Amino acid sequence: MRLIWLNLWRSPTRTGLTVLGTAIALALFCLLEALLAAFNAGVEMASASRLVVQHKESITFLLPEAYRSQIAPFEGVNSVAMGTWFGGLYEEPLPSGDRKQVFFPNFAVDMEPYLGLYPEMQIPPEQYQALMADRSGCMVGIATAKRLGKTLGDRIVLRGLIWPKRDNSPWEFTIRAIYTPSSETFDPTLMIFHHKYLDESRSIAKNMAGFYIIGLANADEHAAVSAAVDRRFANSPFPTLTMNEKAFNMQFISMMGNFKLLFRFIGSVVIFTMLLISANTMMMSGRERTREMAVLKALGFSDERVFGLLVGEAVAIGLLAFLLGAGGTYALINVAKWNPKPDFFPIFQVPGMAVLGALGIAAFTGLVSGLIPGVAALRLKPAEALRSL
Repeated sequence: MRLIWLNLWRSPTRTGLTVLGTAIALALFCLLEALLAAFNAGVEMASASRLVVQHKESITFLLPEAYRSQIAPFEGVNSVAMGTWFGGLYEEPLPSGDRKQVFFPNFAVDMEPYLGLYPEMQIPPEQYQALMADRSGCMVGIATAKRLGKTLGDRIVLRGLIWPKRDNSPWEFTIRAIYTPSSETFDPTLMIFHHKYLDESRSIAKNMAGFYIIGLANADEHAAVSAAVDRRFANSPFPTLTMNEKAFNMQFISMMGNFKLLFRFIGSVVIFTMLLISANTMMMSGRERTREMAVLKALGFSDERVFGLLVGEAVAIGLLAFLLGAGGTYALINVAKWNPKPDFFPIFQVPGMAVLGALGIAAFTGLVSGLIPGVAALRLKPAEALRSL
């Protein structure tokens, strides 16, 4: 082990640059995996016991509020809550006279059944009571509350980008509850408010909703319930498309293209580049040390030991790069909570499997890049090597 360490730093500049280059590649790999996980966060938080009913054509088309009472009696349906994407924009005045615009997801929902369907949103009982008692009250996630510097009782003013108010004034809400997610995969940035407040105050689309969320008594019945709901409204002016929550959330990811394929392609290019960098370094090192390896063999070092020194050196470079690249990225994102776009990625962290994958890639790259000089060392004849130098 000591010989491996000493050989690593016989050319510190070359070793340092190799470690740095490989570390940057591993850091990029972990960052890509974090981005992919962020895009899939909504899918990961989906529950098998929840269905979403939307208009058959698109989520942008509305459904009548009367559908709620028609869906509730279906066999297997435990509860129903309607919701509408609000899409408001928060604007905060700045001392310069400009306005700081902040976006976060905001919905109008049937508050009581909705919260019953999402036990992941944890709030104290007194906050729940205050929220239910205030028609213009809202609930925000703890991440959004911290980002805006808001607390209970503070006002939030949103500019309605989709739903104009009857008097054309901004939409004003009072924070009555701040929820904390019960799991790391649940979005901590949402804002929800009473659907009745939206319906009473908007100037268009009265008595309409954007979607319905169904809570199932038995998650295994999702296919039967989905088919029954869609059959019920198949010939109505507002036909429906019912799907599980995961499929519903996947719609939004698919709208932006196949990011998974793109990220995997970039990751493959990164890994191939790492292999070339490491292999080139080890081949140069092996060529420079032909005489040294011949001397070691002449002194009694076995072929296997010389082979192990070269492969071990390459693997050590990979592991050092892993600690610097993957370890540094994990610390920056998961420990220091760095997020490049908190309004777009409410959940941003390097998955544990990505770190293990980076470790495997680093070890494999080191092993493969050390094989070429290692095999050359196995075939090296000490007398011939010493005679030719």
